[in-house]
Amino acid sequence: MSAPLPGNPLSSHVRPDLPGRFNELDVLRRQWGRFAATVEGQIVPPFEVLIHPSSGCNLRCDWCIGDHVPLEIWDDQREELVLLDAAKVASDRLPDALAVPENMMKLAQELVDYRVEARYRHDGREHRDTFGIENVSFSGLIGEPLIARRALVPAIDYLVARGMRVGIFTNGVLMDEAVIEVLLGAAYVHVSIDAATPQTYADLKYGGRPAGQAMFDKAVANVARLAERRRESGATVEINTSFVMYPQNFGEVYDAAHLLSQVGVDSLRLKQDNSGSQPLSDQQRAEAKRLVERIRAEVETEAFRLVEIHQLDNPQEMARTCSTCSITDLMAAVGSDGHLYPCNYHPRPGGFSYGSAIDTSFAQVWESQERQRLRHQLPTICPTVCDPFKNRANRLLAEAKTVVADSGIDRLEKHVADLVDGGAYAIER
Repeated sequence: MSAPLPGNPLSSHVRPDLPGRFNELDVLRRQWGRFAATVEGQIVPPFEVLIHPSSGCNLRCDWCIGDHVPLEIWDDQREELVLLDAAKVASDRLPDALAVPENMMKLAQELVDYRVEARYRHDGREHRDTFGIENVSFSGLIGEPLIARRALVPAIDYLVARGMRVGIFTNGVLMDEAVIEVLLGAAYVHVSIDAATPQTYADLKYGGRPAGQAMFDKAVANVARLAERRRESGATVEINTSFVMYPQNFGEVYDAAHLLSQVGVDSLRLKQDNSGSQPLSDQQRAEAKRLVERIRAEVETEAFRLVEIHQLDNPQEMARTCSTCSITDLMAAVGSDGHLYPCNYHPRPGGFSYGSAIDTSFAQVWESQERQRLRHQLPTICPTVCDPFKNRANRLLAEAKTVVADSGIDRLEKHVADLVDGGAYAIER
């Protein structure tokens, strides 16, 4: 596209070890037109919508992010502090409005139908295009999506049949045959495993109760069944797993990687406690690094990859350092109550809602004055902890907007092309 530009200001905000859609640069490469339109102040549909089908869960993970990100709100005189708690043990939680099949299907239909024409600059010229939502991801802040599987299965089937890229983050315990069959059409399934033994799983994810051991066996068996059905059907769904390294479980990460590679999954994503309440000690971090190196040397293959979402050598990367939130214009979040929120860490009783997509419509709420009002208060009104991908993306997008302000959108596009063409990260589908 152009000759490489020296001194690329975006370079320090891109992690070359993260491939494909895991990488923050992928947003600017894949969603250039959408980003360029928002820079001009236009409102276009987000490229991805993250949906929480339920605020209930069948597990009690020690690191559940909802238990660690209370939202502190002061009154105008900063005299009274209110904590908006999203924890599983809170006295209140969001209602499961999206667990009602009719509500979930209404939302799914609106996501498919939402289209907006907008202008943007590309290759030094003005363009016009119609933008729509491309990806839908089902997950939860404290909730397990498959709690609402009666509403979820037909919604996934509907979205996939209409060309939407669909994924789910789940603990995998509730994956029955109907769920597995519909997920064969999804783009990815992400299962949190976090242990290599039933006892550790029960200790960290079910309060030490013996029933948690059977849940570990069930989750692994369900992942194996999904991989088996993928082989039988020729489906292309990507099967990802994750492991949050806590002081109590990091020593099992090698065994977990070996187990999951044998089961037939495609990747293992490594994270640390995002809230920072249970960090690894220096000694534990050194041992974890040794185990990670063993995984790369002995377990990782072309069919099974290891992705370090949080770098062991760089724990400060986990801290939220962005002073603005730009990814909120490109990715939407819907809580289990059917309301839109600034991101997937916000849905909680009394939280900052843009409005209900059940009472009105997704498009109306997304284009509303209330969303415009609240988005200008981000991240001041946000929890202290940020989603890892959004945290990195916001740092990159803040630098990108600085380039636009100083040198124009065309110069930014050249910087992006310079990094992409120079192999700043592994591009994937």
